[in-house]
Amino acid sequence: MECEWPQADFRQQVVLALAAMLFGVSGWRALRRNRPGWIPVWLAGLLGWMTIPKYFICARCENYGKSCDFFYGGRYAALLFEKSDKPFNAAGYMAEGTTLAVFQFLPAIAARRDRGALALYVLSGFVFQAVLITVCCIKCVANAKDPWKRRYCPTYRLVEAAGLAEPTPEARGE
Repeated sequence: MECEWPQADFRQQVVLALAAMLFGVSGWRALRRNRPGWIPVWLAGLLGWMTIPKYFICARCENYGKSCDFFYGGRYAALLFEKSDKPFNAAGYMAEGTTLAVFQFLPAIAARRDRGALALYVLSGFVFQAVLITVCCIKCVANAKDPWKRRYCPTYRLVEAAGLAEPTPEARGE
């Protein structure tokens, strides 16, 4: 049975964007209060995350050019890059992990002695991750046909192991 990937729901995208904004603002606040000199590095990490992995991951995804659940990422990637027919490799997740490490961990490191800022940042991070998994990752596991997602994406494996979604036969290699 052929499965049609559902397009992003606008209301869910609003919730995802609000959770991301809360996370971003709390990260910026933690840096501004504790290490304002790190803000340019943090912004560079955010800009890097918004571009480099989109080439290595989104431009090779089956949802390229479509309104996927990850911030309409397929359409966003199509604005930046042409569709790539190159096979996916771990470089995409290495680029994602490196840029994520910069912009996700700098605020936590900066706020390590500021309990209030650290608590707000960690709490907003958990909220964002919960919304991200609920809005994006569960649908990706349930609908993706690309086997590389199952092979490389750690969140894909987490969703599958937790029993939140069952992979498609194509993703399982059947």
